[in-house]
Amino acid sequence: MAETFLVLTVIGDDRPGLVGELSATISSHQGNWLESSMSHLAGQFAGIVRVAMPHAQAEPLKAALAKLGG
Repeated sequence: MAETFLVLTVIGDDRPGLVGELSATISSHQGNWLESSMSHLAGQFAGIVRVAMPHAQAEPLKAALAKLGG
């Protein structure tokens, strides 16, 4: 099974549960959160996350992430 690596950039309103929601979405697509850097900038949440997952899950994960609010 081929593995794919993605680098995600995340920017949105800083709110409780945001990282948990992101993590659950990645996990539900067989993703493995490898490393990240997160900050609070100008009232916004900003992060970079490197993820590994089976190649077949990359597009479904991208679609699911696009549906996350905030």
